[in-house]
Amino acid sequence: MKYDRKLMCGAAFAALISTSSAVAQEAEEMEMGAETNTSSNVILVTARKIEESIQEVPISISAFSAEDIKAKSIADLEDVALLTPGLTFEDFANGGYGVPTIRGANQFNIDALETNVSVFIDGIYIPRQYAFDLGSTNLERIEVVKGPQSALYGNNAFAGAINYITTSRELSDFSASGEIGFSEDDGFDIIAKANLPIVPEVFSARIGIGHTEFGGGIPNNHPDADAGVYPGTDGKIGGYNKEAMMFGLSLSPVSALKVDLDYYRFDTFTEGGAAYRIESSNGDTICGNANGLYCGKIPFDPIPGPSGTEGIVKDPRSYGLDAETRIYRVGANLEITDNISISYLFGNIKGEVFSAGGIDKDPLVGAFGGAANFFTFGPVGNYEYETHEARLEFEADNGIYATIGAFDLSGDDFNIFAFGVMPFRDLTPITAVPAGAFQTTAQTLTESQAIFGRIAIPLIEERLTVSAEGRYADEDKEVVGTGFTYSDSYFTPRISVDFQATPDNLFYASVAKGTKIGGINVSTFAGLIDEERFFGPDENWTYEIGSKNVFDGGRGILNVALFYIDWANLQVPQTPTGAPVNTATITTNIGGASSKGAELEGQYELIDGFVLNAGLAYIDATYDEGTISGRLLRAGVCDDVICNADGDIGGNTLQRSAKWQWNFGAAYDAPITASLDLFGRVDVAGQSKMWTDESNTGYIQPRTLVNARLGVKSEHWSLAFWAKNLLNEKYVANAFFTAAPFGTSYVPARGNPRRIGATLGFNF
Repeated sequence: MKYDRKLMCGAAFAALISTSSAVAQEAEEMEMGAETNTSSNVILVTARKIEESIQEVPISISAFSAEDIKAKSIADLEDVALLTPGLTFEDFANGGYGVPTIRGANQFNIDALETNVSVFIDGIYIPRQYAFDLGSTNLERIEVVKGPQSALYGNNAFAGAINYITTSRELSDFSASGEIGFSEDDGFDIIAKANLPIVPEVFSARIGIGHTEFGGGIPNNHPDADAGVYPGTDGKIGGYNKEAMMFGLSLSPVSALKVDLDYYRFDTFTEGGAAYRIESSNGDTICGNANGLYCGKIPFDPIPGPSGTEGIVKDPRSYGLDAETRIYRVGANLEITDNISISYLFGNIKGEVFSAGGIDKDPLVGAFGGAANFFTFGPVGNYEYETHEARLEFEADNGIYATIGAFDLSGDDFNIFAFGVMPFRDLTPITAVPAGAFQTTAQTLTESQAIFGRIAIPLIEERLTVSAEGRYADEDKEVVGTGFTYSDSYFTPRISVDFQATPDNLFYASVAKGTKIGGINVSTFAGLIDEERFFGPDENWTYEIGSKNVFDGGRGILNVALFYIDWANLQVPQTPTGAPVNTATITTNIGGASSKGAELEGQYELIDGFVLNAGLAYIDATYDEGTISGRLLRAGVCDDVICNADGDIGGNTLQRSAKWQWNFGAAYDAPITASLDLFGRVDVAGQSKMWTDESNTGYIQPRTLVNARLGVKSEHWSLAFWAKNLLNEKYVANAFFTAAPFGTSYVPARGNPRRIGATLGFNF
């Protein structure tokens, strides 16, 4: 079933225009809807594409308001994950392949075009991982929606979705706020935003800007580290320079119609992380044989290379990302009657990236007798996606709710992964893939059309609600210049039942299907067999029960969810059959997995101004019996002692999935004088060990991190002193693993050390 994009968009526009004159006549008699009554502890979210109290949505959701983002020192997705039960985030040293994982439903192929968790900014889909981690500059809210959301969000919301909400788009109220901050290692931040009602209730403008920079916190022991190579890794490792700008207009010519126009710009430069290599070719194994696997805890300190230089030694020409993202957004909402409305959302998003990472175990020795240094170049490329979504909503006086919508996406993604050599210890910056580099190039065109809807029927005096969601989608892919195309269709339902036992206690149960589209393998290996040219979709069914509770007159909140995920046809990386050295991996489907567990989140205001919060997640994610890892089998790294030589990984824990996650926070806010308050906050977050790969031989150590904030504030200004990783925990954050017939390697990356700073803020 296909939908013509121009026809669909034209129909949505015509529907808006055809009703505008009637609406204009009734505008004075119509209302935009009353605000939801909620405790001051409860956040409003848009997880189901409408604004609702988080306590009324029968889905496990973690949300952070603008005040939470500031108070909890949230700067990126890694910080969000620390405070979200069931979510982990790894950026694998360069930030270009950032992987959010929800409930253990892992992204095995980290450079795949599609991911297991969809990320959106104000409803606009972000297609590439190097644009996922937008920071927290001027955000109004961050929502983490857990479990398959394919019914409303699309196929890539296979395990859940992350929503960035930038602003409230007020038409009448002036507001302005900003911050300026300093931290050790040349950290500097300046952020400001304002909402300007030019014609109150009719026309407003908003602007937000942000600049954040940091010099890095981990020493680079390369002799040329301070040579000033740019772009490159200068001095200490882990620095960055990020720019953000948002501009928008809102127009309401009549009270029933509102149109929003937005432009976003994000520019990101990051140095490479503090990573090093463990390689079978150098004998860096402790498994007791020559199979190339690393057994036990991945070490924090690198094993020195042939030069004998200790610590992190990174080629100064390396850098993680030089990326830019541009987004154009148009949103319109028209209330036809008190019960019926039409909305339309347009998005155009463009991105571009280049990355150059030195991959020598010891860049001071080099290759070919010291004549060259090895580099990988990835991610490298660009994309442009355009999306349209139109929805018709109906909400009856008796509580029945229904929506039906149409969605269209067209995307053009150009991606390069390259491997090559550069002159030994040269200090010339690298801004392009060098001539002669071995590279895999793909330009993928994607088309997607879908119809979706939701209906909710209240029963038993509107205390029991039965909801059904569903999405039917057609997906098409083409790899330009190869003649290969891929097409498929999907239906992804979600059914939920919730019971409002009391006004403060909700119980719910749901079942949902998540689907991630298949695709085309692009490889420079001419011998790719027919069975490996394409890979199919993977899918999961997730079953969830939960309860959301407000107690003690709104002073406390306690939410709990139990889930079970049945996952089939996992998309995993594998070396092509018969492939030689340096052939890029392909994606294939293997067996299945399951994940079961529980999540708990709560907070309680013990006394006025003193609030405690806590979160806990238990996740048991394992491969199904009989599942075979093709990459372990073909690499020949197992010997029936430390792992099965036939590649059988049945019963093993999924890689990069922590069984336990926890966080605890305490915040205090009390007056010092009539106009001045003292505030403070401590957050402790941790997770248990994670296996680096499906063999379950090497693991990343458990960690517990402490963040703190202390300051004073008045009505219009604040001064805060803060520390991240206050106790200076030394830990490995993640480790990228590869296994192929020509060798195995691990690339561990250190976590961020302690960082201390101060921030001066204002608001009007």
